[in-house]
Amino acid sequence: MEKVIVIGGGPCGLSAAAALQERGIDCLVLEKGGIVQSITAFPANMRLYSTSDRLEIGGIPFLSEEERPTRNEVMRYYRTVVGRLGLRVKTFHRVTAVKRNGSSFQVTAVNHIGRELHYETEAVVIAMGTYDQPRWINVPGEQLSKVRHYYTEGHSYAGMKVLVVGGKNSAVEAAIDLYRNGAEVTLVHRGETVLKGIKPTLMLDIRNMIEKERIRFYAQSSVLSIGEEQVRLLTDEGEVEIENDFVFSLIGYQPDIEFLQSLDIRIDEETKMPEFDPHTYETNVPNVFVAGVVTGGITNKVFIDDGRLHGPLIAAAIGSRT
Repeated sequence: MEKVIVIGGGPCGLSAAAALQERGIDCLVLEKGGIVQSITAFPANMRLYSTSDRLEIGGIPFLSEEERPTRNEVMRYYRTVVGRLGLRVKTFHRVTAVKRNGSSFQVTAVNHIGRELHYETEAVVIAMGTYDQPRWINVPGEQLSKVRHYYTEGHSYAGMKVLVVGGKNSAVEAAIDLYRNGAEVTLVHRGETVLKGIKPTLMLDIRNMIEKERIRFYAQSSVLSIGEEQVRLLTDEGEVEIENDFVFSLIGYQPDIEFLQSLDIRIDEETKMPEFDPHTYETNVPNVFVAGVVTGGITNKVFIDDGRLHGPLIAAAIGSRT
């Protein structure tokens, strides 16, 4: 019988595990991929917006060459945390179900060779993040193989006509990088501008590229359909059809609603936020907690530097019951 199982080995799940361990509460982390798997999908040359000190967990300092660490520095740091603290992390263990079994929970996971494993635990911390669940625009053609929901690098798209959908950091950063790698870039956003709410480090570049028409920008616009060689847009001047080779739909991600609801966790219909006590992060289901980005639903208001702070509150709540 485990005391606590943490589902998700990202920064916020590891933070919860470290906080639990500090209180003498044994826990097991089950992670579907490698340690901080979602960060491995970030663009290869990306620097995180958060400074290294705001990513620290478990009392272990994070030293990076510059104030804002690279993707590789972040991955190395969290690997170091797991090793130095001796956290019990089982990678490539995808949790497929959590069911109440009297006063405890049965957690089912499948490992990398397809073997089904079963664990019993007194409490569950869900720190799965949202990166596995891209939000869809729900238009004809979105299932085509030319459509991507993740961006890693621009080199492969040199000379291609690429549409980027979205107006937040991920979309803007992808549009800039694609242009610099030789792609012909169109950026579509339903809002009036992409110059609000993005990283200051992106502001000057995207402004200049749009003003000088290096990136074609359609504001207050949306995608109507995606074809094999073209995309139809609805703009403030009516419908427009543009030639297209690839589409990056980078409009955000959402929690695994079906999984959360399978545990009877209540979900807000508009924000997709799970119901939880903000002081303990315990959901409406006793002894089931949420941590990290998943707590923000689709609001884009919770990031790693916020989510890492949830762990100590969860550990305090669980510790008070032992």
